[in-house]
Amino acid sequence: MKKLFFLIIMTALLIPALAQNGGWQEFSVGPSRSFWASSSLTETVGGRSVTYGPEALFDGSTASPWVEGAPGSGVGESVTVMTQRLISRISVVNGFARSPRLFERNNRVREVSVSFVAGMTAPGLVTELDYTLYFLREKVIPGTFELRDSMEEQSLVLYRLEDLQRRFYLESLEQFSTDYPDLFAMALDDLGIPAGAWRDPLNMGLLREIYGFYGVKIRIEDVYNGSHYDDTCVSELEFGLEEL
Repeated sequence: MKKLFFLIIMTALLIPALAQNGGWQEFSVGPSRSFWASSSLTETVGGRSVTYGPEALFDGSTASPWVEGAPGSGVGESVTVMTQRLISRISVVNGFARSPRLFERNNRVREVSVSFVAGMTAPGLVTELDYTLYFLREKVIPGTFELRDSMEEQSLVLYRLEDLQRRFYLESLEQFSTDYPDLFAMALDDLGIPAGAWRDPLNMGLLREIYGFYGVKIRIEDVYNGSHYDDTCVSELEFGLEEL
């Protein structure tokens, strides 16, 4: 697979298990949630249970990492983030960056793949747990991105992908309107958008904010091995965002 090299600051991240159906993935979203990990490590520290969840990626502190919790080195684990905006840059602090000692002892991310994720829901489309059910599609960026084995912040710049992201989001809405016409009609009716006018930029923006999903999935493809532990860590994540 061809490798693409950029300025980097991204690390291990995103996505819960997604049930695939004809190109669509069913994705349940809890109230007020905008980021998810496919797994997270839980361990006992000082007599209490501690979970290294994906919220640590956005707390502004390099002392608290997200740590994947799958068996093995973490290759294949991921993080998904709903941004509702175009992603122009991903900044990352790799590894367990609280100290050089913890950084070296645990795995760090060597390579990641990146996908854009887009989809829709509809009024009343919820699970038994009152989670909103979305239907999502993925657009994988070809190749992988290599991260430096460093505690310093790195930036992954997604050059010239703005138009690709806009087209992908529009194509996803078009496909949803074809594959799930009743659900799409319910969303339009609830927002008072005429069936022939939803492609208007203002109406598309309203659909996205109320019933749409747009974001990114970052998947671990390779790691730098830690000296003591086989858990892969990422300390911080930040996005450069533009209007969709």
